[in-house]
Amino acid sequence: PGVAPVPGKSTVTATVLWGANNIYSLRADDGRVFEHVRLKGKTLPGTEEEHNPLAPGDVVELDETGGTARILRRVERRNTVLRWNRTRHRMQAIAANADRLCIVASAGTPVYRAAFVDRVLVMAELEEIPAMIVVNKSDLPLSDDATEHLEVLQSVGYAVVATAATVDDDTGVATLTRMLSGQVSVFFGQSGVGKSSLINALVPGLDLATGDVSRRYRRGRHTTTLARQVLVHGERGDTVYIDTPGVREYDLFGYGVTEVAAGFREFRAELSDCAMPGCTHVHEPRCAVRAAVAAGRIHQRRYEAYCRVAQTLQGAGS
Repeated sequence: PGVAPVPGKSTVTATVLWGANNIYSLRADDGRVFEHVRLKGKTLPGTEEEHNPLAPGDVVELDETGGTARILRRVERRNTVLRWNRTRHRMQAIAANADRLCIVASAGTPVYRAAFVDRVLVMAELEEIPAMIVVNKSDLPLSDDATEHLEVLQSVGYAVVATAATVDDDTGVATLTRMLSGQVSVFFGQSGVGKSSLINALVPGLDLATGDVSRRYRRGRHTTTLARQVLVHGERGDTVYIDTPGVREYDLFGYGVTEVAAGFREFRAELSDCAMPGCTHVHEPRCAVRAAVAAGRIHQRRYEAYCRVAQTLQGAGS
């Protein structure tokens, strides 16, 4: 929804490209780019309790009165890509208004982590963001366990694309380019999986900084420190890629157990049939989810993934 202009003020609508310490770079609807823009006042209306009020993809209203642009307010978000901020003990916005969330994993180093992918998918479902899995470094062997996990995800409707961003003429990159054309896509994953390299491959001539994987710990270094947008003009309209900082762990502490159950998409058809109100689907009698697992309608592996998250959340609340 739009925001009504403030009478007597010169206002313009713009999209956040990136920002830090409440100083932002924005692109206006008319194509102008505004650098080093600050908030009008100490906080934006309605964001007082948020750790970071704006993220790449947010749409804002700018006040240009007096020749200096200031951010007046944030337009209501369609959705938000979130992660748990362990320091501030709250969910934090990484990006906003996404058409697609690309969960980038690795076929090499860092190793593919099924639990990480499962948890990010839960967030995407709860935030109503269509998600897919991109397995980068596909020129390297993928473990049998990772292959099985991806097959299970495909069986419940998630798209999986294999890419090798640093290999010339990679067909996976071409496939991804077609799939994401004309959309706003957020790339999210562990440090070192190659998100920046992948976006460089999708946008010839782009040179986002990329990093090596730590040999000592076999995990990625944090090369991207701020989420940022890349805009590509095309025949099907503008395509936007949002590169995000790599993460090593992904927690779901911002959600309750019953919410997380709804984040496993194949659980939803069963949830209303549980006999116990507030069923956690772990130990309660006449649980429809457990019955669906026994009947083969829900894959055992997906149910076990849910139980691990539920146990973590219940332990945090005790």
